Amino acid sequence: MHLKRPDRNRRAACLSWVALLATTLVGCGGSGSSNEANGPRRITVQLNWFPEPEFGGFYAAKERGIFERAGFDVELIKGGAEVPAPQLVASGNVDFAVVSAPQLVTIRARGGTATGVFASFQVSPRSLLVKRDSPYESLQALWESDATIMAQDGLVFIRWLNSIYDGSKLSFVPYAGSTALFVDGKAESMQCFATAEPVQLEVDGLMTRVFVVGETGYNPYDGVLAVNDGLLAAEPEMVARFVEAVRAGWDSYLTDPDPINDVIAKLNPDLKSNVLRLAAAKLPAFVRSANTADHGLGWMSDERWSELVTQLETLGEITSDDVAGLGRIHVNPKPRTPAAE
Repeated sequence: MHLKRPDRNRRAACLSWVALLATTLVGCGGSGSSNEANGPRRITVQLNWFPEPEFGGFYAAKERGIFERAGFDVELIKGGAEVPAPQLVASGNVDFAVVSAPQLVTIRARGGTATGVFASFQVSPRSLLVKRDSPYESLQALWESDATIMAQDGLVFIRWLNSIYDGSKLSFVPYAGSTALFVDGKAESMQCFATAEPVQLEVDGLMTRVFVVGETGYNPYDGVLAVNDGLLAAEPEMVARFVEAVRAGWDSYLTDPDPINDVIAKLNPDLKSNVLRLAAAKLPAFVRSANTADHGLGWMSDERWSELVTQLETLGEITSDDVAGLGRIHVNPKPRTPAAE
C-alpha cells in the first residue's frame, strides 16, 4: 500500500476557497447536462486519494460495464494529498466526489453546497496501530500511557480521543506519510487507515495491532459519495440511478475483487498483488453492516449524521450557528418505480 499518506482530510481542508475559485475560472468543470443526443451521460467523480481498494466499487462499476449499462460515461479522477475533493464538488467543478462525513459537514458549515448520497464505509477505517508485541492491548491503554504517537496535528479524531481518555502523558511527532519512525521504534504508535498501512506493514513482515477509532463512539461515515446540490436539484432521478450503479459496483467488487485489483495495480503501480488481496479481504468488515443488509450498501441513517454533527460541535469543529445553517446533509436516493399500468 502506498505509504506516503498525509491525512487527506487535513490537507484538503487547508486549501482555500479563493484558490479553488481560480481553478474554476480556468475550466475543468463538471459535466453539466450537455451530452450528445441519446448518448451516455458523462459524469465526473473526484476521488480523494490514489487508486486503491477503498474505491474498488467504483472501479468495478466502470470496468464491468455497470456504469455503461446504466447510461453513464464515468471519469474517475484520482486524488492525492493536494486535491481538495470536498471543495471541488461543492463548487460544481466535478459532479460527484468521495469525501469523509466530517469533511462534508465542515464544507457545508462554510457555505459549500454538496450532499452525501452514498457511504462506502459504514465503519470508519481511521485507526491507530501498534506493533503486535506492544504492551498496549487497547486504545484506552495506549492513550493513557506515555507513548509517542505519530499523527498529524489537529485531526478531529485525536481531539475526540482526548475528550474521552486522559492523554496528558502522550507525546506526538508529526506524521508526514512515512512509516519509518514507527518501524524503527521511535514512535510506539501511528495513525493509519485500517485497510492500508497495516496491510503493507504485514506484507513487509511487521505484524501490528489495529485500534479502530470508530469503536470508541466516534464513527462517522467514510468514503461518502457527495453530489453538487445544483445537480441533485436539477436531476434527482439521474443521481438516484448513478447511486444504484455505484451500489451494484460495490456488490460486484466484494464478490470478486481480484480482476478489479489488477486494474487498480496498473493505475497505481506501488500496489502489489498481495497487498491488494489482503486489503480487499479487510473491506467487508467496514463496508457491510446490519443497516446495509436491510437497505443495501451505502445506506445512511439520520441518527448517525445527527450524532456526528453533535460531536463536531462539542469538539469545536463547528459552531451552533453553523449547525443551524447546515440544511440537508444527506439523502438516500432511490430511482422512481414505474407506475403499474
